[in-house]
Formats: sequence, structure tokens, C-alpha cells
Amino acid sequence: MRTIDATAAAILHPPKGMLVVDEYAEALVARTDRAHRFTEALLATPGLETDISAVLLTAKAFAALRPTGRRPLIGVRMSTPAGESSVPRRRLTALAESGAAFVEWRENLSPLDVPRGAVHVGVQTLARGAVAAQAEGLLPVLTIAMPDLGASGIAVSQAVTSNALFALRNELERVGVDAGRLLLRINMITPGRSNPVAVDSSQVARLTVDLLAKGLLPGMPGVLLLSGGQPLDQACAHLREIAVLASHEQQPWQVTFGFSRPLVATAAQAWGSEHDDAESARVLLQNCRQAGESVAAALVAGGAGS
Repeated sequence: MRTIDATAAAILHPPKGMLVVDEYAEALVARTDRAHRFTEALLATPGLETDISAVLLTAKAFAALRPTGRRPLIGVRMSTPAGESSVPRRRLTALAESGAAFVEWRENLSPLDVPRGAVHVGVQTLARGAVAAQAEGLLPVLTIAMPDLGASGIAVSQAVTSNALFALRNELERVGVDAGRLLLRINMITPGRSNPVAVDSSQVARLTVDLLAKGLLPGMPGVLLLSGGQPLDQACAHLREIAVLASHEQQPWQVTFGFSRPLVATAAQAWGSEHDDAESARVLLQNCRQAGESVAAALVAGGAGS
């Protein structure tokens, strides 16, 4: 059985990254039966492992497809059932026995439930999930996803993300999570989607790397960056600058991508229009290659990414 350390190293293997086939990706092809067929087609794409080290699935998709023994590695998005405060350890045991290599915990709170100045992430849930996953031999991937900030500027994004990351770090330290057997998936520091002020990739990179350098637990091996709804070209431009800067500064953690919609949306359009698996696969591979090449830029720069 693959160890947690080996799973983390395999996911971060440069210049590969994570393809996230989540609820958003499933919604692109509407009905559940079509969503499962689309997900199965994505997993069967020849050559996917060239640029993708891991694929994150919803629990329903994993249960329906049972993609055991596959490369890339397969992980499952977890949730704590309503009314339960403890992590469902039996579910984690079953996932490990069924071939899952990692689990992701994502607990964004509704903006209506977040008092002014408080964090938008349920850090207690993420920390409990990390402890339980490690106990079952599964790598935990903890996600801090930016809420919709509308027209807010980049300084607001920086503050909101900083609050969440430091709150998570404090909670992980409190419960005694092994930071060396854990990955973080987090948004880049960018303005709100409808903010009219343009920012360049060097500014996004500087703010993102500075935050990670201060906020990550010592010993954490790496970070998966979300796209935050950015178009593929923009997300990859920012990703490239972040990866190169982290490598140039010889940060002790690796940077790669954990994208969903920039990789999947155009592939879903190709698949849905003609139910053309070949064209959908071509588009998906092209998108994944662009993201992988963005991370590969850090290998040229040298340092931690090499």
C-alpha cells in the first residue's frame, strides 16, 4: 500500500498537478447519468497521466465508478454529514480499502454565517478531517477557497485569505496534525472577479508567495493552487509567476495546480455538443498541458521546484 508520504510526493511530482472533477464539473453536463459518463471519459483519456498526477472526484462519482488501481491517483471529496460533529471514520476506512489515495476536506461557510472579521472556513472540520485521514493512511488535502468577493480589490482578498490560513494553521497545531503528511489547496491572491482594476502576475505572485511563506506549517511539502474561476490563460499566467518566484526564493515547499473549471469547461463543451470523446480528450489534454507547462517554468528557475 502506498504511504502518505509517497502519495504527497507523487501528487507534487513536477510539473504535474491535480484535475478536480467536482460538483461544478458534473453540473456542466447536467443530468447525473451523463455526469458519470463524462467523468468516466475524463478518467479514460489516454495520456492524462503526462500532466496530471491526481484526480479529485466527488464521493458519488467515486462510488459509481470505483476507479481503483488507476494512474493518476484518485482522491475523494469528503464532507461531514449534517447533524454529525465527528468525522465518519468508517467512510475513510472504506475509501482506503477501495483504492482512494487521498481525501479532500473543504468547508466554506456561508457569508451570512460569518461575522465581520471572522474566517470563512470551518477550520475545526478541516483539522479533524486531517487527523482522521492520517490515522487511516490517507493523505489529507485541505482546501481554503475564496468566497465570491465581487468587485473587492486585491487587498481584501489578501486579508480574507490570510485570516483563513492563519486560523487553519493555529487549529492544525492545536490538534497535532503531522504537517509533513498534508497538502493545502488554496486560492491565489487576486481581486474579486468583477473588480475593474487590472493586476499583473508579478503582483499576484508576490502576495501569494509571501502569504504562504508566513502561513504554512513548517514541514508541509506543497501547495495546490485553485483557479478561483479565472480563465485558463490568466490562471496559468499567475501560476507560472507564483511557481517561478517560490522556486527562485528556494521556498521549502512545492507549488502546483489543483484546477477544475479552467481544465474541464471547454472539454465538457466538446463532449456535450457531439458526445465526442476524442475531441473532449484532445481539449482536456491541451488544457492540462498548458497548466503543466506553467509549473515546469519553475524547473528552469531551479531551487525547490527542481
